[in-house]
Amino acid sequence: MDIAESKPEDYLLPARWQALALPLAAVGVVLVIISWGVFYASNAGEDGQQFAVFCRSYLANFMYILSFGIGGMFLTLISFLTRAGWSASIRRMAELLSVTIPWVALLFIPILLTLVLPGGVAIYEWNTAKPEGLIAGKSGYLNMMFFTIRSLLYFGIWSMITLWYYRLSVRQDETKDIESTLARQKWSGPAVMLFALTVSFAAWDWIMSVDADWYSTIFGVYYFSGSMFGVFAFMIIAFMMLQKAGKLRKSVNIEHYHDMAKFQFGFIMFWSYIAFSQLLLYWYGNIPEETVWYRFRWENDWYIFSYALIALHFAIPLLGMLSRHVRRNYFGLTFWMTWALIVHWMDLTFLVMPTISSFNAPMMIGHAVGGLGMFMIFLGIVLLRSSNVSLVAKGDPRLHEALSYANPLL
Repeated sequence: MDIAESKPEDYLLPARWQALALPLAAVGVVLVIISWGVFYASNAGEDGQQFAVFCRSYLANFMYILSFGIGGMFLTLISFLTRAGWSASIRRMAELLSVTIPWVALLFIPILLTLVLPGGVAIYEWNTAKPEGLIAGKSGYLNMMFFTIRSLLYFGIWSMITLWYYRLSVRQDETKDIESTLARQKWSGPAVMLFALTVSFAAWDWIMSVDADWYSTIFGVYYFSGSMFGVFAFMIIAFMMLQKAGKLRKSVNIEHYHDMAKFQFGFIMFWSYIAFSQLLLYWYGNIPEETVWYRFRWENDWYIFSYALIALHFAIPLLGMLSRHVRRNYFGLTFWMTWALIVHWMDLTFLVMPTISSFNAPMMIGHAVGGLGMFMIFLGIVLLRSSNVSLVAKGDPRLHEALSYANPLL
């Protein structure tokens, strides 16, 4: 296949999709506000904690949409680190997802603002003038100023890396300069190391410190594995929708879907391995300050949600995607990737919400409305970033490998 024979518009976002960017984001903002109203109207939370429940919900939904940018960033970096040829035609989508991070960072501002509100503990219980118990021993690290500085540092590093890779990639569409590829390969190793450190610390700071008297050294890997599980699902659905609209039909074929689905299947296993390893360590240790995190998720009504997650995030999709036929079937992929997007959201809910509210229908309705709103905002950002940009890295010297790529039969 020769991509040069195709029309340039075959690799651009459909015009009607570009027009949807701002309306989608606007509706998303309205839905987030409505979710706030749902929490108050339904009296979700106990002892007047409706605002705290909304803030926790906002954090969980924020980490959900951020995970797609995180996943896109890693897929971009690892493609250059391994000098992968098969992914050259799908990598631009990962790059476009990664450069949403500077925009998504703006949605983190409300989270930082909760730290300066009266009381300052709407999300993080450590943000108090006189922390007590185990939290007091962590006050040198968990304090408002240092937390803010670290957060800005994470977003700054991610934005610097993603924008540099993206700009070189877009410029290469015109210049066809192989030095651009060599430069990105050269820096992919250090960039992956920075990625690993910052994503781990961000997961510890933003999610794990919600329960500040608990800790896990592999929590960052847990969030990373969920991010990759989600980003492959997002990309597969996006490519199928684009091809249905008449785009990318010569650059993304069933072999690419098969490989993305294989990676997605692998991250089902990896997520499950990390989740179980973390649980097993604390179960056989049986130390109260280590097991308390699970106690909140196994007691009251949250135990239903927690056990459901084992089936919905691991057992069912594992069996559903085990067949090679399913990974090469458009209907099967659509079903399981949609499933993956939903259970990935459930996973973030499991990490953030149980210690602030009981599991009940009003709370979940408000949380789901806010989640839909945040996802629509994210889609608006993706469409805005993708406007008037080729959806394929046309200047990549390995593109011919991707266009002629085929999986072995065995």
